[in-house]
Amino acid sequence: MLRNLFLLGFAALLIFAVSFTDAVEQDDILVYYSFDKLDGDIFKDDSGNGNDAKLTGNGKLVDGQFKKAIHLNGGVVQLSPANDFIVPIGENGQITMEAWFYLNNHAEYDGIISIEVPGGNCCEFRTMVNPDFNPFWDAGHHADKKLVNFKFELKKWYHYVLVADGIDGKIYVNGEFIGSQPENFEFPKFKEASIYIGAGETPNHHKVEDAIIDEVVIYSKALTEEEVKASMELGVAGVLAVEAKNKLAVTWGQLKEAF
Repeated sequence: MLRNLFLLGFAALLIFAVSFTDAVEQDDILVYYSFDKLDGDIFKDDSGNGNDAKLTGNGKLVDGQFKKAIHLNGGVVQLSPANDFIVPIGENGQITMEAWFYLNNHAEYDGIISIEVPGGNCCEFRTMVNPDFNPFWDAGHHADKKLVNFKFELKKWYHYVLVADGIDGKIYVNGEFIGSQPENFEFPKFKEASIYIGAGETPNHHKVEDAIIDEVVIYSKALTEEEVKASMELGVAGVLAVEAKNKLAVTWGQLKEAF
């Protein structure tokens, strides 16, 4: 009986390990704002890469999808001046931009995440909601794209993800693939960039009118649909991968001790 239980436990651990074999690694995460804590006007970069961001204008912490979130009503969260966090995106030719958001009001273009290169041609990377409530984005260059087959609604939480690799830009909403548009554009080797959360070009352009934003993550990797779903359901995929490996090692050690 004990032997059977041991074999069942070992099999479960193998399945658990295999399911995370291709998961996102911590090094894939360039920037991560959980918005769980506001230190003065600073949000720490929870990726550990030191890309702390500053809240300017009206904003406060409220309940989010994972602990706390930032409620912006005229405010913006920004990483400025520009730094070199963006370098791996150009080197790998891949990016994923992920966030939860909740619109209280919407009339114009609302920027969720914007990555801007100093001296660039505007709008290198951004995820937005256009006036018709459609997903709207730029993926490496100022070539605006949208999907008209999906409309966001007010007063609902959405997990909004752009995955781009220069070939095309894919949009996922609430873990589901919504659609894509061709890009056919090789990412330049960007040296530095700024980030604006709650704006879509500069800190004063395409600002959200009244919105809650949570769990902003920028990866130098094109996440798979399975990885997008895991991040939506459980939190940041890179953190989960590390935790899963640690849990596997600890549990396997406990099983050996027990038998």
